Amino acid sequence: MEVKDIEFKSADHVIEEIRNMNVKGGSPFGRAAAWAFKLVSEQETFSSKDSLINRYEDVAKQIIDLKPTMATIYNTWYIVKNTLKKIENVKDVERVKKEVSHVCSNIIDYSFEAVSRVGEYGSNLVQENDIIMMHSYSSTLMEIFIKAAEKGKNFTVICTESRPLRESRVAIKILQKLNIRAIYITDASIYEFLPKADYVIMGADSICYDGSVANKMGTAMISKLACLCKKPVYIASELYKLDLRTLYGYKIKLERRSETEIVSKGDFDSLDGIEIINQFFDLTPATDLKSIICEYGIVSPAQIAGFWSKLEGKVME
Repeated sequence: MEVKDIEFKSADHVIEEIRNMNVKGGSPFGRAAAWAFKLVSEQETFSSKDSLINRYEDVAKQIIDLKPTMATIYNTWYIVKNTLKKIENVKDVERVKKEVSHVCSNIIDYSFEAVSRVGEYGSNLVQENDIIMMHSYSSTLMEIFIKAAEKGKNFTVICTESRPLRESRVAIKILQKLNIRAIYITDASIYEFLPKADYVIMGADSICYDGSVANKMGTAMISKLACLCKKPVYIASELYKLDLRTLYGYKIKLERRSETEIVSKGDFDSLDGIEIINQFFDLTPATDLKSIICEYGIVSPAQIAGFWSKLEGKVME
């Protein structure tokens, strides 16, 4: 079973799909950003190199503004900028477009390969009759379950609904197709069901240099409760989610979304004196995590940043 990305028609279509929350998961966001730059390069015409670069910058700003927590989006722009820097003396617009398109193709291919490796390594962790708790939706995490199922392993997944948008419904549909036993619970039920799980595996949207992880709201709470229940917590993530800016003191911006996602018309007679906060992401300390499952193996959170140079070298070749 293959989890596919959206088939994008143009750079503006990428932006529209991100705005409408149709792109789900940190890895798909990074690939979507690469598609945006690739489609600018392959579909749009420019009278000068400056106008081309201005368009790249505009696309980058729009996507980063929409999903500021996603390191994969920033990393795609970082690699595109490095590519432009390498060819800064090249004036030919078509040559520049070709170079950017090539590196974006590398990013997309690398991401799919990395997610597949994470799935393979993570599936080795899954043993017969394991009970695993997951939270929210992660295409990388689903790859673990897909590969474990392909190996004929029988296991159960406790799946939280992950409010307010209940992204876990996407995971449930995949688990059903795989004939994996799933238990769907409310977020408020997590502490009741954690003792029944053997361990927790969740995804990541961004990873800090110190190994802490930004992910859908509730991840930090589950990790802290898992420590209390003495249940190991694994994060399934390709290394591309490492936020390079955190090395220099940058704090990951934890996105908040519209209050309308958690409050409906008529819920209250009045909102006077009520502050409504729809916090969408939180930050889990590295100390609450056992390991990060990435394409380089199952590593300590403190080790994760050491592999970046390998990734960048492969993508930039």
